[in-house]
Amino acid sequence: MKKVSLLAAVAGLSLSVMGSAPPRRTHTMIDDAAIVTRFEDLVSADLDCAQLAVERGHGKDVRDFAGVLVREHGMARQLVRDLASQLHITLKPSSDSPRRVAHEQVVKALRDRQDAAFDILFVRHEVEYHKEIADVITKEWMPAAKNEDLSALLSQVGPAFEAHGQMAAAIWQRLAPPR
Repeated sequence: MKKVSLLAAVAGLSLSVMGSAPPRRTHTMIDDAAIVTRFEDLVSADLDCAQLAVERGHGKDVRDFAGVLVREHGMARQLVRDLASQLHITLKPSSDSPRRVAHEQVVKALRDRQDAAFDILFVRHEVEYHKEIADVITKEWMPAAKNEDLSALLSQVGPAFEAHGQMAAAIWQRLAPPR
């Protein structure tokens, strides 16, 4: 019983940490430079979490999933960095964005977990993160992108983010504390 209540508390923590800074929904169109910069920042932030999960994840499925994220998000980050170079965009991570602050809270919470609660916190974060980012890609960035190469990149990574979200959701179903 004690384990179940601990896991439920951790799941609640993850929801409060994740819910603290949803991506901004804007009605104004953003330009290609802003899309490239935000995308690089978001994919880099999730790489931090995934690398931590490769090292500290308790379940094999969690470590394997984190390994997929490290590989695929690493490739996506390199593609966006190459595109930024091609378009002469200087990438500067935003240190004060709500998303960056939320990311730092997640990483801190993950670092504080040494038990199976780490897996629950990480996977719950990944479910929410990938849904949010897939939505931003398809609903905001793809319609706003002007550059053909950027549009092609977003078309390529959008389905991958959705697939990662589905992978995380499947793991979450096995880890989630009973309600």
